Amino acid sequence: MKTGSILEPASTPAAGIVDIGGRKQHFLDDLLIDEANRISRYMFRPDKYAGNPIIVADRPWEDGRTRGKTGNVKIEGQTVLYDEEEDIFKMWYLPSSFADHRRPWCYATSTDGYHWDKPELGLIEFEGSTQNNIVGMHGRGSEAGEPNYYNVFKDSRDPDPQRRYKAQGEMHGPGGHQPPGGMANAYSPDGLHWTSNNKAVVQYPTDVADASAVLGWDPKKRKYVGYFRPGHPLTHEIDGIGRHRHIRTVGYAESDDFEHWTPTRIMLAPDDGDRVDNQYQYFTAGLCGEFYVGFLMVHKTHDQVWDVFLMSSRDGFHWNWVDRHVPFLGRGEIGTYDAGYLMPSGPIVQDGRIWIYYTGFSGAHADPPTRISDTCEMTIALATLPEDRWTGLLAGPNQARITTRPFTFKG
Repeated sequence: MKTGSILEPASTPAAGIVDIGGRKQHFLDDLLIDEANRISRYMFRPDKYAGNPIIVADRPWEDGRTRGKTGNVKIEGQTVLYDEEEDIFKMWYLPSSFADHRRPWCYATSTDGYHWDKPELGLIEFEGSTQNNIVGMHGRGSEAGEPNYYNVFKDSRDPDPQRRYKAQGEMHGPGGHQPPGGMANAYSPDGLHWTSNNKAVVQYPTDVADASAVLGWDPKKRKYVGYFRPGHPLTHEIDGIGRHRHIRTVGYAESDDFEHWTPTRIMLAPDDGDRVDNQYQYFTAGLCGEFYVGFLMVHKTHDQVWDVFLMSSRDGFHWNWVDRHVPFLGRGEIGTYDAGYLMPSGPIVQDGRIWIYYTGFSGAHADPPTRISDTCEMTIALATLPEDRWTGLLAGPNQARITTRPFTFKG
């Protein structure tokens, strides 16, 4: 990690007159602000739902054991959506794996976003019965050739109805994070019946190392976008001690068809503004009007915990910290369901609110997780805030002034 710069980078100038068309503008960057006097940016923080956690392990097929005393459930990557055609929230989640490394892939729905149903789908047999909400049964990812899906989105623009829903997850190669393993795809006409392609479309170890998310279809770029954690030699090694001992960073890749991806580029990496042990664990994002809004999970590796920080971008690749010092979504008190770390899916804007679903981990990211508690339970939780309330501009007791750049608009 660098501790200083020899050269000062040049700023990126704004146009003399900014054309915003009819697009809503948030105070998520300074593009429209020419001068500000006695003004502070204020970041709103979401309210955690009082009824959290909203999904817990309460079915026999969710009773696998990993680091907790009970069964666990989690979401990882981009895996919750609001289906406007069916007027319902949908979620694909993962319970813990069983002793034989099988891991169920489950489905839940909600009409109000708070209370979730686990429908009996009749698709996958578990202990002699198909009365469950399992849509797939996979290896945990530790065995070569066994995909473990955790990103799901609905792609209404794809002309092939058999590819209406797309999923992506990891498939290990022989020896783990090795070729020909990497990120593998699955496709479905309804989000329930899935067909896997059983091949890595983004391969270990350079273009992806692990722990990756997808944005899905980006209507601004007209591309599929993935946030893949890159590996050797793209990322900085920890004192050069090994091919897989690298600083966790966030990469970026694009695809026209979800099968063929551009080489991964480094998008976000720890720098001299970070604590010396910080690493960037995961990244999810969504489009909110003119802006890409990102959730960066900053891993404090000494403590083995992390919080979620809010990022903004106009192009989906170059990002701004909204507040680098205050977490947007922070850990709970010791003894609570999210005391250790949090993994959110991307934001959902619906019914005048921003919905953020996340996995809450009660213990540290360690085995055993004794730094916070002797177990680490995983449950799924919800935080919300009013639509458009990402940030505001705050004035104090004295008169404040904002001068915008010249701009044109329609409407």
